[in-house]
Amino acid sequence: MSTSISRRGFLLGAGALLLPAACRGASVRADGLLPTPHVPDDDQPPGPFPVDQRSACTATADNIEGPFYKAGAPSRATLVGERDRGERLVLSGVVLSTLCKPIANATLDIWHADARGGYDNDGWGMRGTLVTDALGRYTIRTLVPGRYLNGKRYRPAHIHVKVRATKREELTTQLYFDGDPYIDGDPFVVSSLVMTHQRDGGGRRATFDFVV
Repeated sequence: MSTSISRRGFLLGAGALLLPAACRGASVRADGLLPTPHVPDDDQPPGPFPVDQRSACTATADNIEGPFYKAGAPSRATLVGERDRGERLVLSGVVLSTLCKPIANATLDIWHADARGGYDNDGWGMRGTLVTDALGRYTIRTLVPGRYLNGKRYRPAHIHVKVRATKREELTTQLYFDGDPYIDGDPFVVSSLVMTHQRDGGGRRATFDFVV
């Protein structure tokens, strides 16, 4: 696992990934990702979110885009449907500037594998875009992605994110889950992108603040 990565350092290598098992319907999957009870949706974000009061914040590290990005994802904060099988996840946080100021109207473009480790390349399953509120906050309701083989090794579960904000360079990165046994040895994991998470009502809840 890497401890640092230069901005846009890995993006040129995305095409070299070997991801034969990551297509929708792939039968290869890792153990431990069984269906769990549905976490009810609600209209209120699980805030308030604390805003960093320091005078400077470190920019979020870039990570590889991977081969399965699709532009034009629908605008929605809930990516998971009632019939989608998998462990539910609520991911929330704030988009900040490097001066630790919240950024309103920043766009987050999210995509990830389903619980079986497959990407929906024909439709918009587990894909969506949303905009931060006046305080820079966002909340996404989705599920914990499955793992898939990259060559002879499983990639750890991860969520792809692009963050776009006015007059700022676009961020392309991935978020990983603390405790995933496949983090160690993965060549793309950056320690600052590993999220802590908690069990919550049959699902998980995680937070991550982006700095752009």
